[in-house]
Formats: sequence, structure tokens, C-alpha cells
Amino acid sequence: MYLKSVFLKVLIASASLACWSQTQAGVLDFEDLSGFGPLPANYAGLSWDANWNYYDFSQPPYNPSSGVVRIYTHRFGGWIDFGADVTFQGSWVASLDVGQEMYWEGYHNGAKIFESAHLSGGAQNFINVNWPGVDYVNFVSTSFDYFVIDDVKFNHTDRVPDSSSTAVNLALALGLLGLISLTTKHWI
Repeated sequence: MYLKSVFLKVLIASASLACWSQTQAGVLDFEDLSGFGPLPANYAGLSWDANWNYYDFSQPPYNPSSGVVRIYTHRFGGWIDFGADVTFQGSWVASLDVGQEMYWEGYHNGAKIFESAHLSGGAQNFINVNWPGVDYVNFVSTSFDYFVIDDVKFNHTDRVPDSSSTAVNLALALGLLGLISLTTKHWI
């Protein structure tokens, strides 16, 4: 009876390991930065357009969503390369130029697959999306500069392990079962 219970627990644990995938939720609020300057290369483990900058002083209406730090470019937007598939969920945007439009584009392997609703200039709001399978996003502004971004949201999901790693997990589970059965024979 005891061996059957142990066997069942190990079987359930090994099945869980074989199907395991890791999800990492991310909200980049940039609050670990202070002062102002170029966004550090590979910030938060991502690749960024070299034109992104940050600052932490008050400058209405370019208000951040949370904290005091936000990012901007002196261009018509900027890109973020996640280096893997993510579910991109959008960001906070604040702007001044009433004639401008701002939006996100989502890409997978270089092909544009999504475009968000356009936010009118002079607004401060979230651009909310739910784009699974993007590896690169591009923020577009129809006016040069005149925007800030904060609270960039995404979920990074590691792929389910391939069959070779599943086989290794199964072999480890069976080895553990053998070890348990040897030790339980001494107890019986």
C-alpha cells in the first residue's frame, strides 16, 4: 500500500515536470533608474532602440503612470526586441501634440502581425492590447518626439520542453522510482 502511494506521487510529479513551462510576467516601470540619460543597453534583458532615453523629473503633461521615471525618444517612436515570443499587453502613453497619433505595432519573425488602436495626441492613457506570439514591438508616433512611455507590460512564456527533455525527465522519474523501491524493500 505504501509503495503504491509513493509510486503515484512520483508519477504525478514526473508528469508535471514533463509538461512544465515557465511564465514570467513583466511590467517595466523603469523605477530602478534615476536622473536622466540613455536607456542602458539590454535594459531588463531586452534589446532596445538606441534612441530610448529616460528621466525622472516633473514635466506635465508627460506624466508617468506609476512612480516618476518614464522613457521617450527624440524620434517618431522606437522599438523593443524581446528576443523570444511574448504576449505583449501594451503600455502607458502621455503626449502633448494634439495633432499626433500614437500606436504599437507587433511583429513575429520580422512580419507585422498586429497594430493597436491609435491614441490621439494630447492624451494620457494606456494602450491596452493582448498580442500572443510577438517577439518585437515598435511604438509609432506621427509627430517627432512629444510623447513618453511607462509601464510596458508583457508576459514571457518559455516553450514547452521538447521530446528529448521530456524523455530525460521520464528517465529521472523512473530512476527515482527504482531507488524508492529498493529502499522500501528494506523497510518491509
